Amino acid sequence: MSRLPLFVSAIAIALLLPAVSTFAASPKTGTTVTVGLELQTSNGLRAKLETADDEMVTLGIGRKGQGVSYLGVSYEVQGEVTEAGLKARFGRLGLVDVAFTPTRTLSSTEPSEGCAGAPRTLREGTFTGTIDFTGEREYVRIEGPAEGWMSVIPEWQCPDVEESMPFAGASGPLALGSRKKREAATLYAGSRRCACLFAAAVHRRYRGGRSLFYLMQEERHEGMNIVRATRAKGGPTAFDFDHAAGTATVHPPPPFSGHASFRARPHGRDLWRSTIRAPLLGVGSVSLFGPGFGAILYPEDQLDNE
Repeated sequence: MSRLPLFVSAIAIALLLPAVSTFAASPKTGTTVTVGLELQTSNGLRAKLETADDEMVTLGIGRKGQGVSYLGVSYEVQGEVTEAGLKARFGRLGLVDVAFTPTRTLSSTEPSEGCAGAPRTLREGTFTGTIDFTGEREYVRIEGPAEGWMSVIPEWQCPDVEESMPFAGASGPLALGSRKKREAATLYAGSRRCACLFAAAVHRRYRGGRSLFYLMQEERHEGMNIVRATRAKGGPTAFDFDHAAGTATVHPPPPFSGHASFRARPHGRDLWRSTIRAPLLGVGSVSLFGPGFGAILYPEDQLDNE
C-alpha cells in the first residue's frame, strides 16, 4: 500500500480540487490560448469545459448534493485549441467542435516597456457549432450553444531578466504538518479491483475541526482519462483515530453510507473492515469492501483540510 499517497497526489490533489485553467501554447506561434465554456446540461448538473497544457481539454460535470457533499466527474482528452475555436472528441460519448465569436473585450494588455509583441487579450463570447455529449448510462445530456471566454497571450520578446525564487522551500508546509500531528490524520483505502480510492482526513480534532471524505475512481477509455469523485464534509467525530494504537474508525456522512474501521498490524496484513458505499456519477454505487482492499493511516492531514 505504499503507492497510495502517490495515487492521491496524482488524482485527488490535481484533479478533484477545483480546477484551475492552465495554458496551451502553440509551438508554431508561441501564442497561448486558454478557453472556458459554461455548458447547458440536463438533470440539474453543472458542466464546464476548459483547456489545459499541450491542448488537453477537460470536461468537468458535477452536482452539489445535500449539505456540503459533491459528486463530480472529469473527462480529459487531447484536443485542438486555436484563436478560432476548439475541437475535442470524447470517444463515443460525444464531440465538441465549436467556433468562437467574441462579444466583449474584458482586458487588453500592451507589451511591457522594452518588450515587443501583440496585445494580450481576454474576451467573452459565444461558442457555436457541435456540442453533443451523453454521459454513461445517460446520467447527463449536454448540448450547445455555449457562452464562455478566450484568453490569447502572444509571446513577448523582452530583455533577459533574472528572476528570484518566490519561495525558500518546502520547510514551511512540512513544519506546519508536523505541528498538526497530534490532532490530524489521513486514512487511505483502495483496491485495484474497483480502480478506486477512499480518502478521509481530519484536522484540529480537539479544537472544533472538521473531516473530509473522498471517493475517487480513475479509468482510461477511448483515449479519455476519466476521473470520478464524490466528496462530503463532516464533523471531527466522523473520523476517530489513535496513532499510538494504529487504529481508526470512520462514519462518513451522506451521500456515503456505512462505516469502517482500520487497525495496523506490525507483523501481518493491516485490517480494513468496511460497509461503506457511495455513488459515482456515470457508474452508480461503489462498495468499499471485499477482497483486495488495503488501507494505510498517516499522522497528518494530507488533503489540506482547512
